[in-house]
Amino acid sequence: MGSSTSKPRKGHEKPKHLPKVGSPENLEWRHEGEKKDAFGSGGVRIAIGVLVVLAIIGLLYLTI
Repeated sequence: MGSSTSKPRKGHEKPKHLPKVGSPENLEWRHEGEKKDAFGSGGVRIAIGVLVVLAIIGLLYLTI
């Protein structure tokens, strides 16, 4: 058996490092992650927004 240092480790082509905890970048990264968890991708957010606007317009049309 060889030692663990006998072979180089395979790295990723594009490593993605997380920002340091408590930094502004970390807070923005967390905020974006929470938005994605709540609403999904950007397309889903747009669809939800359009539905909300149409619902408001429909309610206004019914009450007038």
